[in-house]
Amino acid sequence: MSEQTETTDGLEQLLGLEEKIQQTIALLKTTRAEKKALQEENAQLRQSLEEQTKAAQAIEERAGKLEKEREAVRARVQRLVEQVDAVTTARADA
Repeated sequence: MSEQTETTDGLEQLLGLEEKIQQTIALLKTTRAEKKALQEENAQLRQSLEEQTKAAQAIEERAGKLEKEREAVRARVQRLVEQVDAVTTARADA
């Protein structure tokens, strides 16, 4: 092989290697950008989850309070019905 052929082959190999390095750099930049976007999305999703969890807890607390109120109203109505029955029964007996 002549010296010029070896130089040309070496230059072609160097150009090929340079192209692969440029492609790797582009891929690395893209991957880093995607990673950053995913990290930001993850942070947003975590914040949203935290907010929804707090909202769900507030709803559960409200539902518990409403259930207690309902039971209290039910007990009052039951007492009133019993009192009305007692009065009605007493009048019927008289």
